[in-house]
Amino acid sequence: MRYTETVERGRQSRSRKGGAGDRAVSMGQRLWEQSERDLEVARLTLQPRGHYAAANFAHQATEKALKAAHWHLRGEEPPWNHRLPEIAERVAECTGPLPTAVDDALDRLEPLFEQTRYPSGDITEPIPAELVGEPEAAAAIQNAEKVIEWVRKLLQRPPRKAQSETR
Repeated sequence: MRYTETVERGRQSRSRKGGAGDRAVSMGQRLWEQSERDLEVARLTLQPRGHYAAANFAHQATEKALKAAHWHLRGEEPPWNHRLPEIAERVAECTGPLPTAVDDALDRLEPLFEQTRYPSGDITEPIPAELVGEPEAAAAIQNAEKVIEWVRKLLQRPPRKAQSETR
């Protein structure tokens, strides 16, 4: 579901309207749309010789969804790193504690960023393409879906005004 549809659905379900700066709204929208596309690519690459890519795209989809929520709920730029728990904790400052299923999914996804991109410095270790099998890739996609569904619900909340607008 597109960001604008997700946000509009949230607006229709409440009587008060929130506002956000153009940049915050645009960045949230761009990250959400890319997150959806990355999850789609993760599913498409869940095949022999593509499992490592599926896991990597699942991580990327999760990261971008969390950053979309960060823009939406905080009205400010998220940390530009790949540490899912850190980004999620900043989102949770606006939402309350992370749901246990989301927290568990993040713990499982977190190591995939490096594991699926770069060969280890230990030359006896397998390369990423050989390290991730179908079960791990499928689990990564399922974990990404849990987090992304949680974010979808968060995007239905009122957006926060951008920091520059509140001064």
